[in-house]
Amino acid sequence: MPGVPGVPGVPVDECRFRPNLLVRTPPGTPAFVKDEWFGSTARIGGALRLRFERSSERCVMTNEAQQDLPHSPRILRALAQAPDMRLDALATVAQPGRVRRGDTVELL
Repeated sequence: MPGVPGVPGVPVDECRFRPNLLVRTPPGTPAFVKDEWFGSTARIGGALRLRFERSSERCVMTNEAQQDLPHSPRILRALAQAPDMRLDALATVAQPGRVRRGDTVELL
């Protein structure tokens, strides 16, 4: 994630958003493609099924110092200028399963 899509000059480390699971899409995938996933179920790896529900509300924690990242109020300010810009997708477990780094995500 070299920067917040649509907000030039605001570099963002994905760790600021504290993801439980990070899905990397292929080059050329439209920004915010995850919005099309809401209401869908995905298989991740062999067994796990997640149902994508919605995005979360913006949180000030993205600004706070985390691990090796310094405090950075520019991030939330940039996101506030584009209120529909949510970088996450909340999901519920439809079927439990093990996830491994490099597993593929398949929308069902």
